[in-house]
Amino acid sequence: MNDTLFIQWQKQNETGISLIDEQHIGIVSIINSFHYLMGKEAGNSILYSSISDTLKNYSRIHFITEERMLEALGYPELAAHKEMHRNLTVEIDQIEYIAIQDNDARPLLNFLKNWWVHHINEEDMHYAQVLRKLGKLRD
Repeated sequence: MNDTLFIQWQKQNETGISLIDEQHIGIVSIINSFHYLMGKEAGNSILYSSISDTLKNYSRIHFITEERMLEALGYPELAAHKEMHRNLTVEIDQIEYIAIQDNDARPLLNFLKNWWVHHINEEDMHYAQVLRKLGKLRD
């Protein structure tokens, strides 16, 4: 059995905020499950209803958690980060719609991988660095 993960979680992906890191791992796990089921040619009803709904719901929980934590920590770029979350939600809905119409989940899966890797390693690392410089987070 090939158990290669679509996204490999690494220590370098950690922001240093335990709950946020745990949620990131959870989202990566959902994306990896999506990838696995695609490789097993699971029916679209499983892929689109179960995995997609789970990912969207968990992502909403994550975004709310992250935004509340950043607000409590006084993150000065919070409005832009919130806007990025809103844009992602809209973009995922658009790509999901096309994936359903085309009966092909691969574009959605690839988008999710690319976005999460970028989001965690660029956007979230940025706020972690800013908060460290402000003395709100420790290494």
